[in-house]
Amino acid sequence: MAETRKVLSLILAVMILQLAGGLTGVLTPLGLEAMQVDETLIGLVAALHAAGFMAGAWVSPRVLAAFGNIRLFAAAAAVTSAGFLSLSLMPEPPFWALIRLLQGASFAFMFTSIESWLGVAVPAHARGNVMGVYHTTGKVSLMLGPFFVAGLSPLDSRAYIWAGLFLALAIVPVCVTRMQEPPAPDRKAMPLSQLFAIAPAAVVGVAGAGIVNTGLLALLPVYFDKFDMGGGGTTAAAIGAAAAWTGGLILQWPAGRVSDFVDRRLIVAGLCGVAAAAALLIALLGPWLGETGIVALLAVWGAGALCFYGICVAHAIDRTPGGQVTQVMSGLLFVWAAGSIFGPLLSGFAMKLAGGFGLFGLAGGCLAAMTFYMLVRMRLRHSAELTPQGERGAMLPSPLASAHIVPQDPGKRE
Repeated sequence: MAETRKVLSLILAVMILQLAGGLTGVLTPLGLEAMQVDETLIGLVAALHAAGFMAGAWVSPRVLAAFGNIRLFAAAAAVTSAGFLSLSLMPEPPFWALIRLLQGASFAFMFTSIESWLGVAVPAHARGNVMGVYHTTGKVSLMLGPFFVAGLSPLDSRAYIWAGLFLALAIVPVCVTRMQEPPAPDRKAMPLSQLFAIAPAAVVGVAGAGIVNTGLLALLPVYFDKFDMGGGGTTAAAIGAAAAWTGGLILQWPAGRVSDFVDRRLIVAGLCGVAAAAALLIALLGPWLGETGIVALLAVWGAGALCFYGICVAHAIDRTPGGQVTQVMSGLLFVWAAGSIFGPLLSGFAMKLAGGFGLFGLAGGCLAAMTFYMLVRMRLRHSAELTPQGERGAMLPSPLASAHIVPQDPGKRE
Protein backbone atom coordinates (compact mmCIF):
# COMPACT_ATOMS: atom_id res chain seq x y z
CA MET A 1 0.00 0.00 0.00
CA ALA A 2 2.97 2.34 0.46
CA GLU A 3 3.51 2.54 -3.28
CA THR A 4 -0.19 3.29 -3.82
CA ARG A 5 -0.15 6.09 -1.24
CA LYS A 6 2.85 7.64 -2.96
CA VAL A 7 0.89 8.12 -6.20
CA LEU A 8 -2.51 8.74 -4.60
CA SER A 9 -2.73 12.32 -5.88
CA LEU A 10 -2.36 11.12 -9.47
CA ILE A 11 -4.96 8.39 -8.97
CA LEU A 12 -7.35 10.95 -7.43
CA ALA A 13 -6.93 13.25 -10.43
CA VAL A 14 -7.89 10.44 -12.79
CA MET A 15 -10.88 9.52 -10.60
CA ILE A 16 -12.27 13.05 -10.90
CA LEU A 17 -11.42 13.16 -14.60
CA GLN A 18 -13.29 9.91 -15.20
CA LEU A 19 -16.45 11.26 -13.56
CA ALA A 20 -16.59 13.68 -16.46
CA GLY A 21 -15.67 10.93 -18.90
CA GLY A 22 -18.43 8.65 -17.65
CA LEU A 23 -21.22 11.17 -17.85
CA THR A 24 -20.19 12.54 -21.25
CA GLY A 25 -19.92 9.00 -22.61
CA VAL A 26 -23.68 8.77 -22.09
CA LEU A 27 -24.50 12.41 -22.76
CA THR A 28 -22.78 12.89 -26.12
CA PRO A 29 -24.54 10.14 -28.14
CA LEU A 30 -27.92 10.94 -26.59
CA GLY A 31 -27.44 14.64 -27.31
CA LEU A 32 -26.66 13.87 -30.94
CA GLU A 33 -29.68 11.57 -31.12
CA ALA A 34 -31.82 14.43 -29.74
CA MET A 35 -30.55 16.50 -32.69
CA GLN A 36 -31.94 13.71 -34.93
CA VAL A 37 -28.49 12.41 -35.92
CA ASP A 38 -28.64 8.73 -36.96
CA GLU A 39 -26.51 5.93 -35.51
CA THR A 40 -23.92 5.98 -38.29
CA LEU A 41 -23.17 9.67 -37.81
CA ILE A 42 -23.11 9.26 -34.02
CA GLY A 43 -20.45 6.63 -34.58
CA LEU A 44 -18.61 9.06 -36.86
CA VAL A 45 -18.46 11.71 -34.12
CA ALA A 46 -17.08 9.10 -31.71
CA ALA A 47 -14.54 8.15 -34.37
CA LEU A 48 -13.46 11.78 -34.72
CA HIS A 49 -12.90 11.90 -30.97
CA ALA A 50 -10.70 8.81 -31.31
CA ALA A 51 -8.85 10.40 -34.23
CA GLY A 52 -8.02 13.40 -32.05
CA PHE A 53 -6.87 11.04 -29.31
CA MET A 54 -4.66 9.17 -31.78
CA ALA A 55 -3.03 12.40 -32.98
CA GLY A 56 -2.53 13.54 -29.40
CA ALA A 57 -0.96 10.21 -28.41
CA TRP A 58 1.45 10.38 -31.35
CA VAL A 59 2.78 13.85 -30.52
CA SER A 60 2.49 13.57 -26.72
CA PRO A 61 6.16 12.61 -26.08
CA ARG A 62 7.29 15.80 -27.82
CA VAL A 63 4.69 17.99 -26.09
CA LEU A 64 5.36 16.41 -22.70
CA ALA A 65 9.10 16.99 -23.08
CA ALA A 66 8.45 20.63 -23.91
CA PHE A 67 6.01 21.54 -21.12
CA GLY A 68 6.25 18.93 -18.35
CA ASN A 69 3.60 16.73 -16.77
CA ILE A 70 1.83 19.24 -14.53
CA ARG A 71 1.53 22.08 -17.04
CA LEU A 72 0.44 19.79 -19.87
CA PHE A 73 -2.25 18.12 -17.72
CA ALA A 74 -3.57 21.46 -16.44
CA ALA A 75 -3.73 23.04 -19.89
CA ALA A 76 -5.39 20.00 -21.47
CA ALA A 77 -7.97 19.74 -18.66
CA ALA A 78 -8.84 23.44 -19.03
CA VAL A 79 -9.30 23.11 -22.80
CA THR A 80 -11.45 19.99 -22.38
CA SER A 81 -13.60 21.68 -19.73
CA ALA A 82 -14.19 24.70 -21.95
CA GLY A 83 -15.08 22.37 -24.81
CA PHE A 84 -17.78 20.58 -22.81
CA LEU A 85 -19.30 23.87 -21.68
CA SER A 86 -19.37 25.11 -25.28
CA LEU A 87 -21.37 22.06 -26.41
CA SER A 88 -24.41 23.32 -24.49
CA LEU A 89 -24.04 26.78 -26.06
CA MET A 90 -24.15 25.53 -29.65
CA PRO A 91 -26.13 22.28 -30.14
CA GLU A 92 -25.15 21.78 -33.78
CA PRO A 93 -23.73 18.41 -34.99
CA PRO A 94 -20.80 19.89 -37.02
CA PHE A 95 -19.71 22.00 -34.04
CA TRP A 96 -19.95 19.01 -31.70
CA ALA A 97 -17.86 16.95 -34.10
CA LEU A 98 -15.12 19.62 -34.13
CA ILE A 99 -15.10 19.98 -30.34
CA ARG A 100 -14.95 16.20 -29.82
CA LEU A 101 -11.99 16.01 -32.21
CA LEU A 102 -10.09 18.63 -30.21
CA GLN A 103 -11.08 17.01 -26.92
CA GLY A 104 -9.68 13.69 -28.11
CA ALA A 105 -6.21 15.23 -28.34
CA SER A 106 -6.65 16.85 -24.92
CA PHE A 107 -7.61 13.54 -23.31
CA ALA A 108 -4.51 11.92 -24.84
CA PHE A 109 -2.32 14.64 -23.32
CA MET A 110 -3.91 14.22 -19.89
CA PHE A 111 -3.56 10.45 -19.79
CA THR A 112 -0.02 10.53 -21.14
CA SER A 113 0.91 13.08 -18.46
CA ILE A 114 -0.44 10.94 -15.63
CA GLU A 115 0.59 7.53 -16.91
CA SER A 116 4.15 8.46 -17.83
CA TRP A 117 4.49 9.87 -14.31
CA LEU A 118 3.15 6.64 -12.82
CA GLY A 119 5.54 4.70 -15.00
CA VAL A 120 8.51 6.33 -13.32
CA ALA A 121 7.06 6.36 -9.80
CA VAL A 122 5.81 2.73 -9.52
CA PRO A 123 8.43 -0.04 -9.17
CA ALA A 124 7.95 -3.36 -10.92
CA HIS A 125 7.21 -5.35 -7.77
CA ALA A 126 4.09 -3.21 -7.04
CA ARG A 127 2.73 -3.30 -10.58
CA GLY A 128 -0.28 -5.58 -10.00
CA ASN A 129 -1.49 -3.87 -6.82
CA VAL A 130 -1.18 -0.30 -8.09
CA MET A 131 -2.74 -1.22 -11.42
CA GLY A 132 -5.67 -2.76 -9.56
CA VAL A 133 -6.26 0.38 -7.50
CA TYR A 134 -5.79 2.65 -10.52
CA HIS A 135 -8.28 0.79 -12.71
CA THR A 136 -10.77 0.07 -9.94
CA THR A 137 -11.08 3.70 -8.88
CA GLY A 138 -11.35 4.78 -12.50
CA LYS A 139 -14.15 2.31 -13.14
CA VAL A 140 -16.02 3.47 -10.05
CA SER A 141 -15.94 7.00 -11.46
CA LEU A 142 -16.99 5.89 -14.93
CA MET A 143 -19.88 4.00 -13.36
CA LEU A 144 -21.01 6.91 -11.16
CA GLY A 145 -20.54 9.69 -13.72
CA PRO A 146 -23.70 9.05 -15.78
CA PHE A 147 -25.91 9.31 -12.69
CA PHE A 148 -25.05 13.00 -12.32
CA VAL A 149 -27.11 13.61 -15.47
CA ALA A 150 -29.77 10.94 -14.91
CA GLY A 151 -33.23 12.37 -15.52
CA LEU A 152 -31.92 15.45 -17.36
CA SER A 153 -32.57 16.15 -21.00
CA PRO A 154 -29.46 15.24 -23.06
CA LEU A 155 -29.30 18.88 -24.19
CA ASP A 156 -29.83 20.40 -20.72
CA SER A 157 -26.99 22.85 -20.02
CA ARG A 158 -26.73 21.64 -16.39
CA ALA A 159 -25.37 18.30 -17.60
CA TYR A 160 -22.47 19.99 -19.38
CA ILE A 161 -21.76 22.21 -16.38
CA TRP A 162 -21.23 19.02 -14.33
CA ALA A 163 -18.62 17.85 -16.83
CA GLY A 164 -16.85 21.21 -16.76
CA LEU A 165 -16.78 21.24 -12.95
CA PHE A 166 -15.21 17.79 -12.70
CA LEU A 167 -12.52 18.58 -15.26
CA ALA A 168 -11.63 21.80 -13.45
CA LEU A 169 -11.39 19.96 -10.12
CA ALA A 170 -9.18 17.24 -11.63
CA ILE A 171 -6.41 19.83 -12.00
CA VAL A 172 -6.12 20.40 -8.24
CA PRO A 173 -4.52 17.09 -7.10
CA VAL A 174 -1.94 17.29 -9.89
CA CYS A 175 -0.97 20.89 -9.16
CA VAL A 176 -0.63 20.47 -5.38
CA THR A 177 1.22 17.13 -5.39
CA ARG A 178 4.63 17.04 -3.70
CA MET A 179 5.88 14.31 -6.02
CA GLN A 180 8.79 15.25 -8.23
CA GLU A 181 7.99 15.33 -11.92
CA PRO A 182 9.75 12.66 -13.98
CA PRO A 183 12.59 13.62 -16.32
CA ALA A 184 11.64 14.74 -19.81
CA PRO A 185 11.13 11.76 -22.13
CA ASP A 186 12.64 11.18 -25.54
CA ARG A 187 10.77 13.38 -28.01
CA LYS A 188 10.65 10.71 -30.72
CA ALA A 189 7.65 8.38 -31.04
CA MET A 190 8.36 4.65 -31.38
CA PRO A 191 7.72 3.19 -34.86
CA LEU A 192 4.74 0.83 -34.84
CA SER A 193 6.84 -1.94 -36.39
CA GLN A 194 9.21 -1.79 -33.40
CA LEU A 195 6.29 -1.74 -30.98
CA PHE A 196 4.78 -4.83 -32.62
CA ALA A 197 8.13 -6.61 -32.51
CA ILE A 198 8.34 -6.02 -28.75
CA ALA A 199 4.86 -7.33 -27.87
CA PRO A 200 2.53 -8.34 -30.72
CA ALA A 201 -0.12 -9.71 -28.36
CA ALA A 202 -0.28 -6.38 -26.54
CA VAL A 203 -0.66 -4.43 -29.78
CA VAL A 204 -3.49 -6.68 -30.99
CA GLY A 205 -5.11 -6.54 -27.54
CA VAL A 206 -5.18 -2.75 -27.24
CA ALA A 207 -6.35 -2.39 -30.86
CA GLY A 208 -9.15 -4.85 -30.10
CA ALA A 209 -10.08 -2.89 -26.98
CA GLY A 210 -10.36 0.24 -29.10
CA ILE A 211 -12.51 -1.44 -31.75
CA VAL A 212 -14.80 -3.46 -29.49
CA ASN A 213 -15.10 -1.46 -26.27
CA THR A 214 -15.20 2.02 -27.74
CA GLY A 215 -17.56 0.94 -30.49
CA LEU A 216 -20.06 -0.80 -28.22
CA LEU A 217 -19.94 1.80 -25.44
CA ALA A 218 -20.40 4.65 -27.92
CA LEU A 219 -23.69 3.14 -29.15
CA LEU A 220 -24.84 1.58 -25.87
CA PRO A 221 -26.78 4.70 -24.72
CA VAL A 222 -28.73 4.65 -28.00
CA TYR A 223 -29.49 0.94 -27.49
CA PHE A 224 -30.78 1.56 -23.95
CA ASP A 225 -32.68 4.72 -24.82
CA LYS A 226 -35.68 2.58 -25.83
CA PHE A 227 -35.72 0.63 -22.53
CA ASP A 228 -38.43 1.30 -19.93
CA MET A 229 -36.26 0.85 -16.83
CA GLY A 230 -35.87 3.98 -14.74
CA GLY A 231 -38.24 5.83 -17.03
CA GLY A 232 -36.03 5.41 -20.10
CA GLY A 233 -33.82 8.11 -21.65
CA THR A 234 -30.69 9.16 -19.79
CA THR A 235 -31.63 7.12 -16.72
CA ALA A 236 -31.89 3.85 -18.67
CA ALA A 237 -28.63 4.69 -20.45
CA ALA A 238 -26.94 5.35 -17.08
CA ILE A 239 -28.15 1.98 -15.75
CA GLY A 240 -26.78 0.19 -18.82
CA ALA A 241 -23.40 1.90 -18.58
CA ALA A 242 -23.24 1.25 -14.83
CA ALA A 243 -23.92 -2.47 -15.39
CA ALA A 244 -21.01 -2.78 -17.80
CA TRP A 245 -18.60 -0.85 -15.58
CA THR A 246 -19.71 -2.74 -12.47
CA GLY A 247 -18.73 -6.00 -14.14
CA GLY A 248 -15.34 -4.55 -14.99
CA LEU A 249 -14.98 -3.21 -11.46
CA ILE A 250 -15.49 -6.65 -9.89
CA LEU A 251 -12.81 -8.42 -11.93
CA GLN A 252 -10.28 -5.66 -12.54
CA TRP A 253 -8.10 -6.04 -9.46
CA PRO A 254 -8.25 -9.88 -9.25
CA ALA A 255 -7.41 -10.22 -12.95
CA GLY A 256 -4.47 -7.84 -12.69
CA ARG A 257 -3.19 -9.52 -9.55
CA VAL A 258 -3.39 -13.05 -11.00
CA SER A 259 -1.60 -11.86 -14.14
CA ASP A 260 1.47 -11.16 -11.97
CA PHE A 261 1.87 -14.91 -11.46
CA VAL A 262 0.82 -16.50 -14.79
CA ASP A 263 1.21 -15.66 -18.47
CA ARG A 264 -0.74 -12.43 -18.91
CA ARG A 265 -1.91 -13.54 -22.35
CA LEU A 266 -3.79 -16.44 -20.74
CA ILE A 267 -5.71 -13.99 -18.57
CA VAL A 268 -6.47 -11.82 -21.60
CA ALA A 269 -7.72 -14.86 -23.52
CA GLY A 270 -9.99 -15.87 -20.65
CA LEU A 271 -11.43 -12.37 -20.27
CA CYS A 272 -12.05 -12.04 -24.01
CA GLY A 273 -13.72 -15.46 -24.07
CA VAL A 274 -16.11 -14.53 -21.25
CA ALA A 275 -16.98 -11.21 -22.92
CA ALA A 276 -17.50 -12.90 -26.31
CA ALA A 277 -19.94 -15.41 -24.85
CA ALA A 278 -21.96 -12.67 -23.10
CA ALA A 279 -22.12 -10.46 -26.20
CA LEU A 280 -23.21 -13.31 -28.46
CA LEU A 281 -25.93 -14.34 -26.01
CA ILE A 282 -27.31 -10.79 -26.02
CA ALA A 283 -27.16 -10.72 -29.81
CA LEU A 284 -28.93 -14.03 -30.26
CA LEU A 285 -31.35 -14.07 -27.33
CA GLY A 286 -31.87 -10.36 -26.60
CA PRO A 287 -35.57 -10.23 -27.50
CA TRP A 288 -36.30 -13.14 -25.12
CA LEU A 289 -34.03 -12.15 -22.24
CA GLY A 290 -35.94 -9.08 -21.15
CA GLU A 291 -34.38 -5.87 -19.88
CA THR A 292 -33.12 -7.42 -16.63
CA GLY A 293 -31.48 -10.33 -18.43
CA ILE A 294 -29.73 -8.03 -20.87
CA VAL A 295 -28.40 -5.84 -18.04
CA ALA A 296 -27.09 -8.93 -16.23
CA LEU A 297 -25.30 -10.22 -19.34
CA LEU A 298 -23.95 -6.74 -20.02
CA ALA A 299 -22.30 -6.85 -16.59
CA VAL A 300 -20.69 -10.17 -17.57
CA TRP A 301 -19.52 -8.59 -20.82
CA GLY A 302 -17.98 -5.69 -18.87
CA ALA A 303 -16.23 -8.10 -16.51
CA GLY A 304 -14.32 -9.48 -19.46
CA ALA A 305 -14.10 -6.72 -22.06
CA LEU A 306 -13.33 -3.80 -19.74
CA CYS A 307 -10.47 -5.51 -17.88
CA PHE A 308 -8.04 -6.85 -20.47
CA TYR A 309 -6.60 -3.57 -21.78
CA GLY A 310 -4.51 -2.95 -18.68
CA ILE A 311 -3.17 -6.50 -18.68
CA CYS A 312 -2.13 -6.11 -22.33
CA VAL A 313 -0.18 -2.98 -21.41
CA ALA A 314 1.47 -4.74 -18.47
CA HIS A 315 2.48 -7.55 -20.86
CA ALA A 316 4.10 -4.97 -23.15
CA ILE A 317 5.96 -3.36 -20.23
CA ASP A 318 7.29 -6.79 -19.22
CA ARG A 319 9.05 -6.93 -22.59
CA THR A 320 10.09 -3.28 -22.91
CA PRO A 321 13.81 -2.40 -22.82
CA GLY A 322 14.77 0.07 -20.10
CA GLY A 323 14.31 3.73 -20.97
CA GLN A 324 11.58 3.14 -23.59
CA VAL A 325 8.51 2.89 -21.35
CA THR A 326 7.12 6.32 -22.31
CA GLN A 327 7.47 5.59 -26.02
CA VAL A 328 5.79 2.18 -25.63
CA MET A 329 2.89 3.66 -23.67
CA SER A 330 2.44 6.46 -26.19
CA GLY A 331 2.52 3.91 -29.01
CA LEU A 332 -0.09 1.70 -27.35
CA LEU A 333 -2.37 4.69 -26.78
CA PHE A 334 -1.94 5.51 -30.48
CA VAL A 335 -2.90 1.94 -31.46
CA TRP A 336 -5.89 1.98 -29.11
CA ALA A 337 -7.05 5.28 -30.58
CA ALA A 338 -6.70 3.91 -34.13
CA GLY A 339 -8.99 1.03 -33.15
CA SER A 340 -11.36 3.53 -31.56
CA ILE A 341 -11.75 5.31 -34.89
CA PHE A 342 -12.99 2.19 -36.63
CA GLY A 343 -14.95 0.78 -33.68
CA PRO A 344 -17.75 3.37 -33.48
CA LEU A 345 -18.03 3.47 -37.28
CA LEU A 346 -18.36 -0.31 -37.53
CA SER A 347 -20.70 -0.50 -34.54
CA GLY A 348 -22.87 2.34 -35.85
CA PHE A 349 -23.16 0.64 -39.24
CA ALA A 350 -23.88 -2.75 -37.64
CA MET A 351 -26.57 -1.27 -35.39
CA LYS A 352 -28.20 0.60 -38.26
CA LEU A 353 -28.19 -2.60 -40.33
CA ALA A 354 -29.33 -5.12 -37.69
CA GLY A 355 -30.11 -3.29 -34.43
CA GLY A 356 -28.96 -4.90 -31.20
CA PHE A 357 -28.11 -8.14 -33.00
CA GLY A 358 -25.60 -6.29 -35.18
CA LEU A 359 -24.12 -4.26 -32.31
CA PHE A 360 -23.49 -7.19 -29.96
CA GLY A 361 -22.83 -9.74 -32.71
CA LEU A 362 -19.94 -7.65 -34.02
CA ALA A 363 -18.48 -7.29 -30.51
CA GLY A 364 -18.83 -11.01 -29.79
CA GLY A 365 -17.18 -12.05 -33.05
CA CYS A 366 -14.21 -9.73 -32.55
CA LEU A 367 -13.70 -10.89 -28.95
CA ALA A 368 -13.81 -14.55 -29.99
CA ALA A 369 -11.12 -13.88 -32.61
CA MET A 370 -8.94 -12.18 -29.98
CA THR A 371 -9.31 -15.16 -27.65
CA PHE A 372 -7.99 -17.45 -30.37
CA TYR A 373 -5.10 -15.09 -31.20
CA MET A 374 -3.90 -14.86 -27.59
CA LEU A 375 -3.84 -18.65 -27.28
CA VAL A 376 -1.86 -18.93 -30.53
CA ARG A 377 0.69 -16.34 -29.36
CA MET A 378 1.23 -18.30 -26.14
CA ARG A 379 2.29 -21.32 -28.18
CA LEU A 380 4.58 -19.28 -30.42
CA ARG A 381 6.41 -17.22 -27.79
CA HIS A 382 7.06 -17.87 -24.13
CA SER A 383 6.14 -15.42 -21.41
CA ALA A 384 8.75 -12.81 -20.55
CA GLU A 385 10.35 -12.90 -17.14
CA LEU A 386 9.48 -10.00 -14.90
CA THR A 387 12.11 -7.30 -14.63
CA PRO A 388 13.94 -7.26 -11.28
CA GLN A 389 12.61 -4.82 -8.73
CA GLY A 390 13.68 -1.24 -9.26
CA GLU A 391 15.04 -1.69 -12.78
CA ARG A 392 12.04 -0.03 -14.35
CA GLY A 393 8.59 1.10 -13.39
CA ALA A 394 5.28 0.09 -14.84
CA MET A 395 3.37 2.25 -17.26
CA LEU A 396 -0.24 1.95 -16.25
CA PRO A 397 -3.00 2.28 -18.83
CA SER A 398 -5.96 4.54 -18.53
CA PRO A 399 -9.23 3.00 -17.24
CA LEU A 400 -10.90 4.55 -20.26
CA ALA A 401 -9.20 2.66 -22.68
CA SER A 402 -10.80 0.28 -21.69
CA ALA A 403 -13.43 4.34 -22.45
CA HIS A 404 -12.12 6.65 -22.37
CA ILE A 405 -12.61 7.98 -24.09
CA VAL A 406 -15.04 6.20 -22.94
CA PRO A 407 -12.58 5.37 -24.43
CA GLN A 408 -15.14 3.96 -24.31
CA ASP A 409 -15.44 7.11 -25.72
CA PRO A 410 -13.90 9.15 -22.92
CA GLY A 411 -16.33 11.82 -23.40
CA LYS A 412 -15.10 8.31 -21.96
CA ARG A 413 -11.86 4.92 -21.39
CA GLU A 414 -13.04 1.94 -20.92
